[in-house]
Amino acid sequence: MVGSLWASVEIIIGSFLHNLRIPFTGAILSFIGVYLLVACSRIWKEKGFIWRAGVICALMKSISPSAVILGPMIGILTEAIILEFIFFVFGKNLLSYMLGGALAVFSTLVHKVVSLLILYGFDFITILDALYRFGVKQINLSQLSPVYLLIVITAIYMVAGMVAAVSGYRSGVSFLNIRKISSGDFNFTLQQPGQLFPQNAHGRYSVVLLIFNLLMVILCMLLINFNFIVAALIVSSGYFVFCLLRYRSAMKRFINSMLLIQFFIITLVASFLWSGFTSDTFFSPDGFLIGLRMIFRAIIVITGYAAISVELKNPLIKSIMYKKGFSSLYQSLGLAFSALPGIIATMPRSKELFKKASLSFSGLFNKAEILLQLFEKEDSARPSIIIITGETGEGKTTFVSKLVEILTGMGIRTGGFLAPAVMENGKRTGFNIFDISGGSLVEICSIVVHDNWMRTGKYYFNPDGLAHGRQILSPDNLIKTQLVVIDEIGPLEINNMGWASAIETLCRKSIIPQIWVVRKSLVYTAARKWPVGNVLIFDIKNDSAELVISKITDILIPPSESRSDPSL
Repeated sequence: MVGSLWASVEIIIGSFLHNLRIPFTGAILSFIGVYLLVACSRIWKEKGFIWRAGVICALMKSISPSAVILGPMIGILTEAIILEFIFFVFGKNLLSYMLGGALAVFSTLVHKVVSLLILYGFDFITILDALYRFGVKQINLSQLSPVYLLIVITAIYMVAGMVAAVSGYRSGVSFLNIRKISSGDFNFTLQQPGQLFPQNAHGRYSVVLLIFNLLMVILCMLLINFNFIVAALIVSSGYFVFCLLRYRSAMKRFINSMLLIQFFIITLVASFLWSGFTSDTFFSPDGFLIGLRMIFRAIIVITGYAAISVELKNPLIKSIMYKKGFSSLYQSLGLAFSALPGIIATMPRSKELFKKASLSFSGLFNKAEILLQLFEKEDSARPSIIIITGETGEGKTTFVSKLVEILTGMGIRTGGFLAPAVMENGKRTGFNIFDISGGSLVEICSIVVHDNWMRTGKYYFNPDGLAHGRQILSPDNLIKTQLVVIDEIGPLEINNMGWASAIETLCRKSIIPQIWVVRKSLVYTAARKWPVGNVLIFDIKNDSAELVISKITDILIPPSESRSDPSL
């Protein structure tokens, strides 16, 4: 919930500031982020929710259409982790809020400095020092060390962070005193964001290219740093052309007028101030060449940065969190995205938000509690899923048939269907679909050619069999069922064919737990395709039927509650 709010503020205010090209946008967004997180920490007492909100907000940023995502993601995560660490060490009190706020806002300055050093190298420090000394000389304050300027800038950022924290603290306390939940001005339904990490994404992604881009940036930087200029030019030019062809939309950053102005100023300052205090002439050929080298380096870094950001949107990269057991994170992210359009629609526009900040954010906290209720309702309406997996031909259907037999013997009402194989002369020639509760048997697919059947791989699929499967999964036919079996979910369903629509409807209109039979290669794709609750995965090669039965009985809904009703 907090991640949704934070992301919506980043989108509305961030777009407003970026469009106006207002300087210190990162610091302003950090100030607002600290205010929001501190206020939320006063209103809701759950431990550790700030860093988790940072993860949600950062991941929402990663799925945005923006070409460059890595920098903003790091900034958001850093801010959340700093606040969470300070609260963990010093507790939640006004002093710790001020310290955490000061460090969080100051981290944006550190992030900016580190980014510039990565972009231009340490020559950038020399140019800044020369520019500073030139400036103080013009106002007859040449004895003023650059350290003083750093102290002043640091103080400004940290004081701003403290002000944000105190403001958030006061807003949180004030809201608690007048806390009143009213949904009258915040009436919207959660929208289905679609599959977050689609299998058939339009973009072309490659883990190999992700590693390649990273290595190419490192190689080019090494060649530049060791003054192998000719080799650097050849390698970098080839890499730049490659990225221009493959990541054309992401390379639009080079058209940015502010970036070109930045390049011009760096070259100008390097040319006239590199040795301006040690020689009689202000123009320095060495400085000019160093400025060009810095720009050359920056072009390579920006190119690699854009390419890596694109490859980080790889559905495979994003789905790793699900494969490693973070299914709850994926579900939370789905909820956050489902609420985002409604939050943005009900928030005041950017100008109004700045004019009446206190009223706007007070209303935002009230909406947050309503949103939390919506999330809880939505989450409770999602069915638990038991996935039975194994390799093709390993006996998944036989395993599930045994489960159904045991569960039926225990008096558990089981519905859905099994897909027993059709064997001829010891060879599998197709599959039937068996209605578990009705007992009917219909041919679903065959290797025999049928002109009016849909072909997938070597099998031809019977339209009547597919329709029969969808009918079996209709929520109206499963009202008295305690458990639904779907054997199996394969490439057809992953590509929105077969009974994919029936599964979608069933997951949205029923909380009855389901058993899915899925081949190993599709397990994680299937598990994140539909709006489901907890997912338990069992491999028939490693897990016994008794273990699966025990888990199923733990999640079964009593017969009186197993009707299809998403309001449960």
